[in-house]
Amino acid sequence: MSIAFQSEVLPSSCKLIGYSWLLNYFHITLPLRQLSCVSEKRIAAQTIFKGKWLIFDSQLMVEESLYAQLEFAIKHEHLDLLLLKKILELFPKENLITNIQNNSKRILSKKIWFLYEFLLKTELPLEDLPVGKYDDLLNKEKYIVNSNFSKSKRHKINNNLLGTEEFCPIIKRTEKLQNYLELNLKNEITNVIGQVSKVLVRRAASFLLLSDSKASFEIEGEHPPKNRIENWGKVINEAGKSDLSIDEIQRLHAILLQDSRFMKIGLRDEEVFLGDRDRDNYPIPEFIGASSKSLTFLISNWIELDKKLIDADIDPILHAVIIAFSFVYIHPLEDGNGRIHRYLLHHVLAKQNFYPKGMIFPISNVILDEIDKYRDVIVAHTKPLMNSIEWEATTTGNVKVLNDTDDLYRYFDSTQSCEFIYECVQITIEETLPNELKYLKSFDQSYTEINKLLEMPDNKIRSLITFVLQNNNKLSKNKKEKYFSQLTVNEVSTIENIISENFSDE
Repeated sequence: MSIAFQSEVLPSSCKLIGYSWLLNYFHITLPLRQLSCVSEKRIAAQTIFKGKWLIFDSQLMVEESLYAQLEFAIKHEHLDLLLLKKILELFPKENLITNIQNNSKRILSKKIWFLYEFLLKTELPLEDLPVGKYDDLLNKEKYIVNSNFSKSKRHKINNNLLGTEEFCPIIKRTEKLQNYLELNLKNEITNVIGQVSKVLVRRAASFLLLSDSKASFEIEGEHPPKNRIENWGKVINEAGKSDLSIDEIQRLHAILLQDSRFMKIGLRDEEVFLGDRDRDNYPIPEFIGASSKSLTFLISNWIELDKKLIDADIDPILHAVIIAFSFVYIHPLEDGNGRIHRYLLHHVLAKQNFYPKGMIFPISNVILDEIDKYRDVIVAHTKPLMNSIEWEATTTGNVKVLNDTDDLYRYFDSTQSCEFIYECVQITIEETLPNELKYLKSFDQSYTEINKLLEMPDNKIRSLITFVLQNNNKLSKNKKEKYFSQLTVNEVSTIENIISENFSDE
């Protein structure tokens, strides 16, 4: 007889184990990102994948008891603080106390004890451990950890989590992410910029600033007037100069929206959802932001997380991803969450001196080019959470959240988003920046040579180069007749050759 768990059929000759077993036992509906089971027979390796299931070899089978399954989850599966908190809330306290007391110095017992008190903010009636060895909570070979960890004297645990008990991300040290970390992309930026003059870098920064601002609006499907793009570009140019605060978010929001007649500036006081409405204005949400009643609490702790990550001295890109993506998951504003979310990438990278002052890092351009992958990363996180959000429609076509959803936004895995943004950063450094600098260098060389050939106003030479480039290195008949009718056939041919030669590598 087939058994289904979270809408997936259990592989034959297998049993639920670890998180899967515990969620099934307690009837918890929170999403399990990796379904796990154990084979009743030997398999080819310690673990194999079959569809959406991670199957463990029969040698790892444990007894079907609450504590044994909890130990298995902590030891063999990825740490999921959202699930773990809910499991520990329902876990019989006496059972937990007894099993910890039986061997309180055992690493797994120490970890479970620490995590219970960390997540539930409730002390178990247990004596502090005596003087002894401290063990790391997270294995630094498997996770990105806080190198400036705090010591829990009570549990003899090095708390190397990236966040706090109020707001805590997890990042798995995947092979892909580790490869990115070893690239040392910050040095590559210096190498790219060091090959050209400071004047050219400043000009490139000016162009890229507008380009990034425009791309951030286009990601949202908006095409605002040029002055609005320029205004937002000025904000991006100031990224990293002010500390994050609720007032700062409100200031950014006011600059972004400009017209506040129909919208509250700052933290919203109504619910917000992503999705659509039917013909009767009934909401069809794909995801619902955090409850408006919890926004001050969540954003205050989000700000504290940012401060902690600065002290943790973690990779700036990982820091930026955590802050930017957790913001967009909370969705604290009525509108503009996506653009400020991308601004936050700039903010953290600038604050952490990831790129030289005066330079702009046009990451939104790359995100726009990778828009489908970007949306997939966000949806992969948010979609599974919808089953844990109880809601009803309001008379105004909005939603009303009926249950406590705060933990959905406080504990999250940032691994996939970190991998995606690191990919975007690499493309930005290895392609976008060099291409822009090369383009400007070719443009300037073309300008110099044409200026020697003809006496022509500066703006006319620049327009001429642009028109030729737009038409595959040829000046169109229409543009020549309209703007450059005085040019001879030989002059046009020479100009086209100059531009073609200078842009031959483009």
